Amino acid sequence: MLFLHLFFSTLWIGGMIYSLLFLKPSLRELPQEEQRRKLLRSVFSRFFSAVFVSIFVLFLTGMSLWHGYRKDFNANTLFHLKLFLFALMTFIFLYIYFFLYRRGRYSHIPNLIGINLLLGVLIMLIITYIR
Repeated sequence: MLFLHLFFSTLWIGGMIYSLLFLKPSLRELPQEEQRRKLLRSVFSRFFSAVFVSIFVLFLTGMSLWHGYRKDFNANTLFHLKLFLFALMTFIFLYIYFFLYRRGRYSHIPNLIGINLLLGVLIMLIITYIR
């Protein structure tokens, strides 16, 4: 369970890092806007499918780990903050997917991915501290 949890959190956070630090700057080298949009549509299609799977697996493995191994987290305020931040990341992703990506509004996606990346790193800091 722990391996799956770490793997899918790494996939989501790593994908956000890739998107912001490597994909976004590289898009400037493409001369035509239509080429950029086509590439973004292709990359985000694959990445967002992985994020949907990640959210599902993270929820299931997280609940299993919480209730199976670390019942003491019930009284930990920082753990509840982590759960809230995960929910917030999920809602931001759903907004990105349904209201930006599917409508072809790609220009605002990197900003929200940046916010989700910060939240994901904060979650990693919290869980590292309380483990």
